[in-house]
Amino acid sequence: MSRLGRKPVPIPDGVKVAVNGNAVKAEGPKGSLEYKLPANVKVKIDEAKKLLSVETTYVIPQDNINHGTIRSHINNMLIGVHQGYEEKMEIIGTGYKAVMDGKNLAISLGFSHPVKVDVPAGIAVTIPNPNLLVIQGINKQITGAFAAKIKAIKPSEPYNLKGIKYVDEVIKRKTGKTFVSGTA
Repeated sequence: MSRLGRKPVPIPDGVKVAVNGNAVKAEGPKGSLEYKLPANVKVKIDEAKKLLSVETTYVIPQDNINHGTIRSHINNMLIGVHQGYEEKMEIIGTGYKAVMDGKNLAISLGFSHPVKVDVPAGIAVTIPNPNLLVIQGINKQITGAFAAKIKAIKPSEPYNLKGIKYVDEVIKRKTGKTFVSGTA
């Protein structure tokens, strides 16, 4: 049995959870999300203790593998509708900046043209200053995937740190090549 799968999921205040057949739906102050359960998985809600538990029947070995993963997806869903997820990214480099172009994000990174990225539905991008992006959403997977897509355009390189990186990311600096003039 999965240790993580057996752990109950706390339901935050202000979040309503409903189980309809093989789907779990959560509604909170930030919005609503739905997760479809695979076969052999059941979700039970204890309204008095405000806990949700995931149970499997372990018909095939894959059920044991999925148990903890399904519990984590449901936990992430409840956190998302209650407080949401946020990724902060820095753009480092001379002339590098980001601006919103309608519903698209236009990033100038030293290429011959600005790179335009479509912002998916359910994601909000704010730009407090031209070198800082704040990506917010209720779905952890979509928020993280969009942030990774932006970083993949031009990852921060280790010599001058120019490029895009997460605010809390630590990049190990490398020293450039040193040339020693020798007399031979």
